[in-house]
Amino acid sequence: MNKKGFTLIELLATIAILALLMLVAVPNVMSTIDKNKQNTYVEDAKRMITLAEYEVRSNTDIELPTNGNCIVIPLGNLDLSDFNEGPEGGSYDLQNSYVVVARNGNSYEYMATIVENFDGDTRGIPLMSRDDLNKESAGKNVAKGEELNIITPVVGINLNGYTVTNIIDS
Repeated sequence: MNKKGFTLIELLATIAILALLMLVAVPNVMSTIDKNKQNTYVEDAKRMITLAEYEVRSNTDIELPTNGNCIVIPLGNLDLSDFNEGPEGGSYDLQNSYVVVARNGNSYEYMATIVENFDGDTRGIPLMSRDDLNKESAGKNVAKGEELNIITPVVGINLNGYTVTNIIDS
């Protein structure tokens, strides 16, 4: 008799091996995807700082802050050509994603926070300085929901030790 095909045992063994491979591979792939999303938030926050710095240098109408004070530039007032959508597929919050330009002695310090709204939830980066965003571990600061601690900027409030004196509205 000529046998063609696989026995039930051979098929079950193959399925078991594939299941084990999936148990190992899927968590690694999901972890890689999440790290890429975290890095996207960090890179977008750095890009916001670069755009705000350009805006401050090129727009002479912007009054720079005095020592101990800061100005806020919401994402909605920057060039949004590089911001199509957030890493989760939602959209960035144009008012609660902003750059803070603070005067510290003789220099200016730039800080950014970025918030994405998606599926009724939020995810992003709390207010961080450019130096902190440039650290290798910056992606670990990405937070979701209540952990994000969204602060809506208004004149007179304190952001990271600086008093907001102006919110730039183009």
